[in-house]
Amino acid sequence: MEKILNQYINFIRYFENSLKIKYNTKRNPCEVAGSIFERKGVINEINYWFHGTGCTAENKGIIYEYNISIFKDDEINFSLWKFSEFIRTHPEYSNLNYKMHDIEDELAKLIDQGILAWLVIMGRTYKTYRVV
Repeated sequence: MEKILNQYINFIRYFENSLKIKYNTKRNPCEVAGSIFERKGVINEINYWFHGTGCTAENKGIIYEYNISIFKDDEINFSLWKFSEFIRTHPEYSNLNYKMHDIEDELAKLIDQGILAWLVIMGRTYKTYRVV
């Protein structure tokens, strides 16, 4: 699961860096979408649409949906459903036939390893994963 997570995160970083370079900004694209560039568009054959503090990017039929923390710069957050959509739409990973509880169990192992953590806001823990 760590390999799958790394591919998910690396693509999101590539996508965001592409926007930063094109629009000459160091700020996170989630913060400036709608002011520096349109909230919906295409870059490097990646269709994207920003919504709230999140974004959905689609490339070659693969869906990368995520949120960016408003409390820590560039921290990627995602729900179990968002990550499962990536796996479901990825041609290599969809063949693994992961069920939602399988993905949840594997992500729990990554929390135990310190790769992921739960999102905590003002002392409240949310069932949202954050990349450590």
